[in-house]
Amino acid sequence: MRRILLFLTALFVALAVTGVALGAEKTYVFRTSAIAIAPHSVAVKVVDVPSPKVDGYVVDMSADIVDVKGRSRSGTDIMLHHAVFHNKGARDATCAGWPDRFYATPEELWHLKLPRGYGYPNRGTDRWGLYYMLMNHRHYPVTVFVQYKVRYVTGKKLTPVKPMWLDVRNCLSDPVFSAPGTGGPGATIVRSATFPVKKSGRIVFAFGHLHGGGLKLELDNATCNERLFTSLPTWNGPDPQPRMHEPGPRHMTDFSIANGIPVAAGQKLRLRAIYDNSRLHVRVMGIMLAYLAPARVSGCAAAPRIPHDPLSHPGRPPVKTLPLLRQPTGPDVSGVRSTTVREFQFGQQQVRLPVGATFTWRFRGQLEHDVTVATGPEGFASDYTRTGTYSHRFTRPGTYNLFCSLHPALMTERIVVSSGTSAGTAAADGAAGPYATIVRYLQALVG
Repeated sequence: MRRILLFLTALFVALAVTGVALGAEKTYVFRTSAIAIAPHSVAVKVVDVPSPKVDGYVVDMSADIVDVKGRSRSGTDIMLHHAVFHNKGARDATCAGWPDRFYATPEELWHLKLPRGYGYPNRGTDRWGLYYMLMNHRHYPVTVFVQYKVRYVTGKKLTPVKPMWLDVRNCLSDPVFSAPGTGGPGATIVRSATFPVKKSGRIVFAFGHLHGGGLKLELDNATCNERLFTSLPTWNGPDPQPRMHEPGPRHMTDFSIANGIPVAAGQKLRLRAIYDNSRLHVRVMGIMLAYLAPARVSGCAAAPRIPHDPLSHPGRPPVKTLPLLRQPTGPDVSGVRSTTVREFQFGQQQVRLPVGATFTWRFRGQLEHDVTVATGPEGFASDYTRTGTYSHRFTRPGTYNLFCSLHPALMTERIVVSSGTSAGTAAADGAAGPYATIVRYLQALVG
């Protein structure tokens, strides 16, 4: 008996030292440095963040906005619009040369819960980064932190997963598009993208992300012409708080299954984002993050049944009209076809145009800005930029209220488009006339 006890003791010590069979699980709680956000403003930044300094696997991860005492600010009008975590020690599966986007949480507050036995591999020497966008919908400044919890397994071999970031406008720093809202009752708009499967495996976890007006995300195996997963939004009705953008879903359908959805190397996945197009929805997204575990798969293998998500309660998106947080000022001008955009104003804030005119915004600031429609007959938005130009041709009459979505309380503009044209606007539009060249020259100086 004594020999048996000595043998078991020696075995226990050996396993503990080598980490072959005995695993340890620990929950780390990390947070960023303090983030100060001005009233009705947006904080956007890429920062290095802490990570576990030992080899292991991420098996569970979540993030939130907290105050200095660690209290959650979610559900208030301080919004974690999105937080994307990337691992600089690994390469992204769908964007060549990018660091591995291994976890993110948007307004829906994604919670990564990998099935038992699976984990995202991380080395103690890997460095993590975070790209965040936070919004302060209050009229006074706030200081908050992004806090994230990581459940981490060491000393035990798990089946590794590889995140696949699927985005209908992938590999862009500002991957947005707009539903113009010109389709009439029941109309929809679809944006899609395909992604090659580089290694065979099974998708064991996935969740999706839509903005206001989103109806669903569909993930297909385009090669096999098979629907794999549909992620549906859950809405809690109109948000009573003042907003700087249309309210997004409170939850998106996800799944976590150990036997996973089989996909074979060489096949193509297709993601489709479907939005309502009866009303305008600007700067929207269509993203799904899927975790692929290696497995032998050939051909079009049958997919397992995806269990019901108990948190999913699909419904129609709420109707929300965005007010301008600041009324445009300055003279009401016609005959101009461009304006500057710089800190922190549009050069011309009140403009009148004829139907069919093209208007150009010339970006000249040191900070990034954009042009976004809050309300109007048609929705559109530019990308974030510091330099360059953005143009839009106005084909629908009416009043367009615009703002910079990064500085909505400071930068607003109103453009009124009418079907009638004056002699001045006709000349400015390029109509024949003895002063047309001079008018265009003066416009260029003003713009």
